[in-house]
Amino acid sequence: MKGKDTKPYEKMDTIVGEGGIFEGTIQVKGGTRIDGKFKGNIKVEGTLVVGKSGVIEGEIFAQNAVIGGHIDGKLVVAQKVEFQSGARFKGDLFCKGLIVEDGVIFDGTCTMSESSTERQQTK
Repeated sequence: MKGKDTKPYEKMDTIVGEGGIFEGTIQVKGGTRIDGKFKGNIKVEGTLVVGKSGVIEGEIFAQNAVIGGHIDGKLVVAQKVEFQSGARFKGDLFCKGLIVEDGVIFDGTCTMSESSTERQQTK
């Protein structure tokens, strides 16, 4: 998928569009894009993309993540997470790889290791 604020990724199987509001649990085998507001738990076996207008509050588990919007909660990424300029994160991050662009607000903790992401995914 190619958007104005993302690089090409695998097909997005689930999308919460700008202006959309969702509360609950999402579990997806492929990719997911959030441009609206989401409160709850997300488990994505592919890439999670949070667009510039996306807001998530809750626990997130993903293979990879590209964050352009706001997240408040726990973010567990098995591989790599990229915070794009303008992103805001508040909470606990567990990942193997991390990219943080200039202009990101990060208020929380970050644990980077293979074992930490595996432990968090089994909880």
